[in-house]
Amino acid sequence: MNNHQIIAVWGSPGSGKTVTSIKLAREFASRQINVLVVLCDSVCPSIPTLLPGIHAKEQSLGRLLSLPSISQEQIFQHLVPCKAFSHLAFIGYVHGDNAFTYASYTKERALDFFTLSRHLADVVIVDCSSVLSADPLSVAALEVADQVLRMHECTLKSLSYFASHLPLLSDSRFHADRHLHLLSNVKAKQDSVQYSNVFGGIHHLLPFVSIVEQQAVSARLLDACEGKDARSYLSAIQKLAGRFMDYPSKADKEPFIQRLIQRLKGVRS
Repeated sequence: MNNHQIIAVWGSPGSGKTVTSIKLAREFASRQINVLVVLCDSVCPSIPTLLPGIHAKEQSLGRLLSLPSISQEQIFQHLVPCKAFSHLAFIGYVHGDNAFTYASYTKERALDFFTLSRHLADVVIVDCSSVLSADPLSVAALEVADQVLRMHECTLKSLSYFASHLPLLSDSRFHADRHLHLLSNVKAKQDSVQYSNVFGGIHHLLPFVSIVEQQAVSARLLDACEGKDARSYLSAIQKLAGRFMDYPSKADKEPFIQRLIQRLKGVRS
């Protein structure tokens, strides 16, 4: 396992960024690899739709980024632990937040956040916003990420999105030529080959699966993908995760939250 790596998930609106981020994080956590998921969307906050019942304003990503300064301890205090997986935690905007709830922050603050977050978990998955011009955190993630998963769909909307947004990542610091291309939500009758060619080749294909769609609309994305129809999707997620981990034994990793608590005790003592 290449510890402390950042994986940014970016793509057109509706391309499956959040779904892929959560399913990939679940795969890591099920292998007892500590993973932190950063949810960047302030327009439609993802925390309430992923973890219903979480309303605490003090755990908002927006509140954290608007503090005078940030530390690893402050990041930890803003994390939302996952009850189903002890190796998984989230940070994002919470119920009632919008783009104007908190003071704006600089790119430097965003870079500081990722520098500190990198050492809190084995993997940090960043679910980026599609609107890069309005989200410094997503831009910073694309710059510092060890790997960017670029999410495509078999739609003209997706083609148009990348025609508009890829020039924004033309600077060499974004390493756009190294992105992993994923074709998502592929249905049986869609011409995935033609779209793959237009997008410059696809590294992984994620088929459309009705159970995943149902989980997304019912706030159950952390549930397992079961059934015959889900096998191809689950296999694709496992292959994608395999690029980043070597499937360590279950005795290798201490639970994420427990390890952070112990670290904080050491800082305070």
